[in-house]
Amino acid sequence: MLVICYGIAKSGSTLAYELVRGVLMSAGHDQTRFRHAALKPRGRGNHMASVERADLASLIDALGGRILAAKTHLCFADADFAWMEEMQRARKLQVVASYRDPRDMCLSLVDHGERSRKQGRNAFRRVRDLSAAAEVIGRGIHKFAKWSSLEGTLRLAFETAAFAPDDAIAAIETSLGVTGDPEQAKLHAFEDSFTQQNKRRKTRYDTELDAAENAQMLNVFGDFIRRVCEGRDEEWFGEVRRRLSAGGGVPA
Repeated sequence: MLVICYGIAKSGSTLAYELVRGVLMSAGHDQTRFRHAALKPRGRGNHMASVERADLASLIDALGGRILAAKTHLCFADADFAWMEEMQRARKLQVVASYRDPRDMCLSLVDHGERSRKQGRNAFRRVRDLSAAAEVIGRGIHKFAKWSSLEGTLRLAFETAAFAPDDAIAAIETSLGVTGDPEQAKLHAFEDSFTQQNKRRKTRYDTELDAAENAQMLNVFGDFIRRVCEGRDEEWFGEVRRRLSAGGGVPA
């Protein structure tokens, strides 16, 4: 089984991925680097180089009975939605999709941009304000809508992964059909592995956004915040799934 961990930038996706890896390793499933054209040849852990249908099918076949977790910020083509669901129903694929309140993701992204400029790095260096961050996060939410609306996807909120990891681990075990050691999984994710940490603070927007900035964010992301982050509204995902199943796309 291929376990794809998709996350919007600054959603706690690295932490979610490392929790999945920790659960699998503690359950006896090797998570060392796997060589395949669909996976990046360098970097920490296994990261998807491609999520095109042919590449995913080849990787799934190559894994055989192995369960391997791989992280990605990429997204599959709309036309492959039905095939992705078929693979997930057949237990050849399992998606874990991470998300967070967009206001906090934007704040974290602005922080990252500032660090990159100071350190001479490229990642998000052009993100200087909330408007620029919102463009990046908006694209990520568009991808999240597709990954998270696949039937059987495990949706993992940042607050659960970061502040209620036992609940996250239980959900991961159920989704993957494995039983690991929660303490070992937490030790791996929080102590042994590299994570961005994202300041690990809840609701930063409460104290770091002024009224005008919060209004700006609600104007852009209000529906997602109300229905997904706060409401956990299954109908939001159902609407996306019906559109994609009917051959339509996800509204930008």
